[in-house]
Amino acid sequence: MHNTVSKLNTQYTIILGAEGELGKALAREVARKGCNLILVSTTSIDLQRFAIGLQLKEEVQVEAIKLDLADQEAIQSLTTKLREKYEVRALINNITCDWSVAQNSCISELAKEDFLTRFRGAALVTWSLLPQMRKLPASYIQHIIPFPFKKEHFIAGLQHSVSKMYAFSKELDDELKHTGVSVSMVHPAPIKNVMEKIEFTGRIFEEEILTLLPAIIAMKAVNGMLRGDRLIIPGFWNKVQFYLNRHATTWFRAAEESVESSLQPSV
Repeated sequence: MHNTVSKLNTQYTIILGAEGELGKALAREVARKGCNLILVSTTSIDLQRFAIGLQLKEEVQVEAIKLDLADQEAIQSLTTKLREKYEVRALINNITCDWSVAQNSCISELAKEDFLTRFRGAALVTWSLLPQMRKLPASYIQHIIPFPFKKEHFIAGLQHSVSKMYAFSKELDDELKHTGVSVSMVHPAPIKNVMEKIEFTGRIFEEEILTLLPAIIAMKAVNGMLRGDRLIIPGFWNKVQFYLNRHATTWFRAAEESVESSLQPSV
């Protein structure tokens, strides 16, 4: 591994949607590498206690913030503060789909905004921070994007939001590939212990084949981001499923209509 600790140094990583199990696992993984954190809760869930505990354990600075992704003024206020007070080295966007064990619900179900509004808000945060991130020798943007390893689990609203996030990520990658900003996409495996249904095939539980613990997904996501990997799919069988199913999944193609020009990065 290429000295990932020195890459992150003492600058800040922002995690949008840090209130779920995967979001918290991503925060722990980044903190273990010695990077300060800004944890953004996009629901009413309070991350203060988690932030304090992580700060004490890993000896990094951790700040917890709540953000309504439907409130453009709040987004502008937050991103102005971030640009003025912090040097943001990495932005991890985990707002699409995550699970809260404490609430026993999908994070998106706890949010006020619909899927598309959440995506627009996250895109606006990204666009607002890009000018500062481009000035750094190396910086990172990562989108956590569910892939329909089991398509029946994806409702129409989530499909539309995810396809737009995929298109946005591809456009960012194309526009920033000659800069110091690295763009990556993570298609996480279904998370162990939070699947609603477990199917039995022969003698093997499908959960044991396809699901991974949040900590494993987070480790592979963060390490892949720091290596500059553009596509990260944790788990061998999930890679197989991805390459078998991606061509049949029409709503997940890069040809999806792009996001509005007002959300495009100015590069």
